[in-house]
Amino acid sequence: MKKITLFFAFALGSLVLSAQSAQYTNAMTKGLVQLDSAKNAADFQAVANTFSRIAGAEPKEWLPLYYASFGNLISAFILYPTDASKAVLAVDQAQASLDKAKALVPQESELAVMQAYILIGRLVENPMGRGAEITPQVYAELGKAAALNPDNPRAPYLQGTYVLNMPEFYGGGAGNAKPHFEKAAALFEKETERGLLPRWGKEENAKMLEQVKSTLGGK
Repeated sequence: MKKITLFFAFALGSLVLSAQSAQYTNAMTKGLVQLDSAKNAADFQAVANTFSRIAGAEPKEWLPLYYASFGNLISAFILYPTDASKAVLAVDQAQASLDKAKALVPQESELAVMQAYILIGRLVENPMGRGAEITPQVYAELGKAAALNPDNPRAPYLQGTYVLNMPEFYGGGAGNAKPHFEKAAALFEKETERGLLPRWGKEENAKMLEQVKSTLGGK
C-alpha cells in the first residue's frame, strides 16, 4: 500500500511540474512575441514589465530576468535623445534585473553580453567623460562571453558595433569593425532553433556588415 501511495504522489508531483513548465513556456512565448513587435520606448518598457512579472512567478529562471533587462535597456537607448533622466533610470532597472540573473547563472555567456550592452548604455549618458573607464570593461565582458561560449554570435556582433563607433585613432572605424561582424555572421549562420533563448542580432549584424563593406569600397 505504501508503494502505491508513493507512486501516486510521484505521479501527481510530475503532473504539477509539467503544468508549471507549460505555463512558464506559454508565458515566455507570449512575452517574446511582444518583444518582437515592440517599436518604441513604451513598448520595450511594457516588455520589461511582462518579463519582470514572469520572473516574479519563476524565481529560479534566469531568462525572464534577462529579457526584463533587455527591454529596459532598449527603451533607454530610445529615450536618451529626448529624456536622459528616464533613460538613466531604465539602465539602472536593466542592471538590477541582470544582477538577479547573474546570481542564478553567473557563468552564462548571454549575461556577459548583456552586461557589456548595459555598460554601453552607461557610456551613452556621458561618452566623453566615461569612455576611458567603460571601454576596458566592455571588452572584458565581451571577452568573457566569448570564452564561456565561443559560438555566441552576439559577442562579436556587439564588439563590432562598439568598434565601429569608436574613433579610428583609438582603434575604431569600419576597417577594424569588419572582422567582428564577419565572425558574428558566420556564427549566426551556425545558430539553430533557439526556443526561448536569446536570438537577437542576426539582421542587425548583416546590416552593419553591409555598411562597413560599403564604407570600405565593397571590400
